[in-house]
Amino acid sequence: MKAKLLDVARGKMRGTVPTMTDVARRASTTVATVSRVINNTGYVSAALRSRVIAAVEEIGYVPNANARTLRTKRSRTIGIVVGDLTNPYSMELASSVTQTAVGFGYTTFIGAATDDVDSDVSVIDAFHRQRVDGLVIATLRTERSDAALVRLAERGMPVVLVGREIDGAVIDSIGADYRTGGRMATKHLIDLGHRRVAFVGANLGEADRVTRLQGYVDALDEAEIRIRPEYVVGSPGRGASPRYSGHGIGHQATLKLLKLSTPPTAIFARNDHTAFGVLQALTENGISVPEDMSVMGFDDIPIAARVVPSVSSVSQPTQKQGEAAVEYLLARIERPEESKEPRRLSLDCTLIARQSSGRVPKAKTASKRNSTKKS
Repeated sequence: MKAKLLDVARGKMRGTVPTMTDVARRASTTVATVSRVINNTGYVSAALRSRVIAAVEEIGYVPNANARTLRTKRSRTIGIVVGDLTNPYSMELASSVTQTAVGFGYTTFIGAATDDVDSDVSVIDAFHRQRVDGLVIATLRTERSDAALVRLAERGMPVVLVGREIDGAVIDSIGADYRTGGRMATKHLIDLGHRRVAFVGANLGEADRVTRLQGYVDALDEAEIRIRPEYVVGSPGRGASPRYSGHGIGHQATLKLLKLSTPPTAIFARNDHTAFGVLQALTENGISVPEDMSVMGFDDIPIAARVVPSVSSVSQPTQKQGEAAVEYLLARIERPEESKEPRRLSLDCTLIARQSSGRVPKAKTASKRNSTKKS
């Protein structure tokens, strides 16, 4: 055994990489037999199989993944593209996808977008070149990424979107009822007496593609509260980006809102990560939450319940989204003939009221004349 280990060490020092031929020679068998054992194809006696496995371990042979991919046309790998690695929602989703994929014998790799409008396209192209079996995409929509994903789908690459949809291609999507969630969050604040409610994380012009912002508008309309454009704040000059709104945008937008002659009494943040930036800006300016200002988030990431004050939020079932994304993707990979139509799954959202949302102080209640729609 010591001699064999020395042989391996000498081989590594010389820079040689053990091959299947080396395994066959060590196990006193043929390369074809070694291949059957490694790839689990064809009959090999138990004794011979044990001998081959022992030889593999002794010389440190690692099967060539690229060669196996060319033979089987499967890499058993999945690429995950997320909008922002610093956003806890992205990590929770990626974790769910990974845990589920591993259970089916697949390995996952994660790539993240930057503020560059084409960054997610670069990640998608890189995964395609690496011959992953399929892609789970959890970035915001851009025209370039939509076009790239449609091209891949037309070439037979299985793709599942999380949080967005694409028409005109066989691409499945997993999401939640974000519009209803946005409406619930805003209505919660209105029910607490707030009539000056701001939305942070997107500009008003993005309402057609940010459905939780649409829900905000719906709730104001239903309550006959005038929509104030200055209360809807995103990132100035950012334009279309595959990244999610985050802490920095929440902080900057809140500072801008506080400078208004009539600031809001409540802020609904596009997601919890943005809400944390809102909280920081309020704390820095000596504004108590919820005594002076109420704050609402979205996603209900685990830390939202642990910070002080704990953040009211709208919960979307992130774990289930990841599980469903893998199930849909593997159906496309392993049973492509099963469905030729795109599948859509929308899960329900749930309102979670915590410490950060409270009744509006009487002194800060907007007058009916200023806050309601003009007839």
